[in-house]
Amino acid sequence: MLRHLFQPLRQTLRHRRFTAGLLTCAVAAACAASLLPSSALAGPRDGIRIVGSSTMYRMTSHVAESFGRSHKLPTPVVESTGTGGGFQLFCGGIGDAYPDVAAASRLITPAEQAACASHDVEDVQEYAVGTGGLVVANAANGRVFNLTRKHIWLALAETVPVDGKLVANPYKIWSEIDPTLPQLPILVYGPPPTSGTRDALVGMVLEPTCLPDPAIQALPQDQQRQVCFKLREDGAYVEAGEYDDNLLRRVAANPNAVGIIGFHVLTEDPSIKAASVDGILPTFVSIVSGHYPLVRNLYIYVKGDHLSRIPGLADFVRLYTSEQMIGPEGELTDNGLVPLPVHIRKASQEKAATLESPPETR
Repeated sequence: MLRHLFQPLRQTLRHRRFTAGLLTCAVAAACAASLLPSSALAGPRDGIRIVGSSTMYRMTSHVAESFGRSHKLPTPVVESTGTGGGFQLFCGGIGDAYPDVAAASRLITPAEQAACASHDVEDVQEYAVGTGGLVVANAANGRVFNLTRKHIWLALAETVPVDGKLVANPYKIWSEIDPTLPQLPILVYGPPPTSGTRDALVGMVLEPTCLPDPAIQALPQDQQRQVCFKLREDGAYVEAGEYDDNLLRRVAANPNAVGIIGFHVLTEDPSIKAASVDGILPTFVSIVSGHYPLVRNLYIYVKGDHLSRIPGLADFVRLYTSEQMIGPEGELTDNGLVPLPVHIRKASQEKAATLESPPETR
């Protein structure tokens, strides 16, 4: 009788002990997992992963598709994150959870190198792959712009000198900056802060024109760059996102607007035309010769620690840096890439030739 009375109680106690045991195991497993590096928690990844420059997206995608056709491995995945956003992902760590390659329309910065090192990404290999231009463009049926770098600075900066004093940008119409410019409202579509194109705008336009100005030089040194590099937020400059296609559509649809884009876009779409800068139009010849003032090099950065773990990564780097892709008659010239001098191309190719990677088993 008593045995029957206590039987449900025994079953309840056994169930609670069993449940508590499972919970203890689960907590222990979670604690152990939390001590592992995040790369150890991620499952194996098929294929190469590339992030970075929106300027280089079509070029890099072309190389990835060519690689996919000629190898047994999956076609590499290419993500347009912007140069700065790409480095954030690339420098996040080692392992399948993190990208193998970052495409960049500028050099990696010391701060980004430090971020990589802080996450054990210490073997970062740089390969120069081409040259590109920064272009100020407007609709093909729009007005002709003959700009200088100073014009661009005075149109875009939040604070500018007027009569020797720094004031909030008063310019609403281009002709207020210079009477030779069109009598059109200043409306510029451009890249966000995470874009390498934005960095190029700062480095090639704002820095060399703004910093030497006497009104800027009168500021404390720690304030000069902050003032020079701050763009206006009154609607004259509009961040159009990372994707060049979005910016292109907005510029082509508005004959009163201009856009700041990469030279590669200009070569692909007849609906827009380029402004001259400092008296020189952006062309293949003027960029190769260095006469056009807004020229920048393009790079890929490769995670050395991934060469031994990601099949095909070394071959991808060799393909990207090959004459087939980046030479004067290379396939990427159709995507707006301007070839580097032969000695720089050769240096990238010789460096890539020494790379080794595991067999194509995935």
